[in-house]
Amino acid sequence: MSQNTKKIVAVVAMLSLLLSLTACVRTAYTDSDRIIEANALSEMMTDSNVVIIDARSTEDYNKGHLEGAIHLPPSELTVSEPVSGLIAPKEQVEQVLSANGIGNDTTVVVYDNAKGVYSGRVWWVLKVYGHDKVFVVNNGEAAIVAEGLKLTLDIPEVTPVTYTAQAQNTEMIASIEEVMAIADGSVEGCIVDVRSQAEFDEGAIPTAILHPHTKNLYSDGTFRSAKDIYLDYNDLGLSKDEPIILYCKSSFRATQTVLLMEEAGYNNVKVYDGAWLEWSTKDMPKAEKVETTTPSSQDAS
Repeated sequence: MSQNTKKIVAVVAMLSLLLSLTACVRTAYTDSDRIIEANALSEMMTDSNVVIIDARSTEDYNKGHLEGAIHLPPSELTVSEPVSGLIAPKEQVEQVLSANGIGNDTTVVVYDNAKGVYSGRVWWVLKVYGHDKVFVVNNGEAAIVAEGLKLTLDIPEVTPVTYTAQAQNTEMIASIEEVMAIADGSVEGCIVDVRSQAEFDEGAIPTAILHPHTKNLYSDGTFRSAKDIYLDYNDLGLSKDEPIILYCKSSFRATQTVLLMEEAGYNNVKVYDGAWLEWSTKDMPKAEKVETTTPSSQDAS
């Protein structure tokens, strides 16, 4: 074998290895009841019982959106009192969903361009009010564009229906009292802050572990696989059985995190919806010394 041939064989072998490693970490969500890939949307777009929600900003929606997608940003499902960004009451959620043609039997698919933060928030609100058939598109707008799905400027016609929400599932929402009980050691559990390092350094809830929501993504913007998410949070010392409370500034980023933690088998996770906005405006203790998250042993690229 000539020297040039050996080099070519070595290069091909290296490329094959890299491709196989990439395939291992870029795990597609093909059998999930929470997350779908963009390639599953083609068939769903023709199903009359499916409503696709574009959760991006009004400006982005008006520049072009998936054909048939309605515009429903998470802000329509929130209230601003006593602090901004709180989950809306049952009556408001019913009105919004009814007006957008979403019935109790409708399958809902949500996408955004915000790393799953906006779509995760819509997903979480619907789940809190008992809507089971709701999915988030992995990598949102970017994946839809890459898949070559048809985009349009046309606004779809919507036929209003009647939506009846269930009472809030309080097992998904943590109160400030529950957070305080973990923070002061009265009860067992863990608090995870999913904000940025800079935000965390400016102040945090006592005992909170920092793990920014961006660490739930690969470098291309796709969600980390359920296996990698589990390994990441296991590295932080979190078990699947212990009570875990997530928060950020207004708990939008926290809902992206709970989506992926549940996918990884963490089923005792709540979102502190009042979040740092509530905690910081009340006479609540602040962490005097913050500690950064333990680097994951997994490749976060």
